[in-house]
Amino acid sequence: MTKRSENRPSPMRWLQRLFRQPPNGFYGQPCIYWRGKTLEVEHFRRIRTYSEEKLCLELGRRTLTIYGDGLRIETLGAHRITLRGEILRTDFSDE
Repeated sequence: MTKRSENRPSPMRWLQRLFRQPPNGFYGQPCIYWRGKTLEVEHFRRIRTYSEEKLCLELGRRTLTIYGDGLRIETLGAHRITLRGEILRTDFSDE
């Protein structure tokens, strides 16, 4: 056998690694998707402030502030918010 095949996992081991469970806490972490004039945030805790120029979201131990012009909430669910408008910048801060 060559050295290369010794380091290669068996097909069964490879499949086990492929379909293993993600680490604890993987799901439920905040996710941010930004496309054009739409910003979507998943798994936020609560809205701190909201206006047409600024949206401030609590993400656990951190805070996300989105600055822009004409910001409006398009959809709002228990843990997902979709924001539309001219997004100028975002800031993260610790509690």
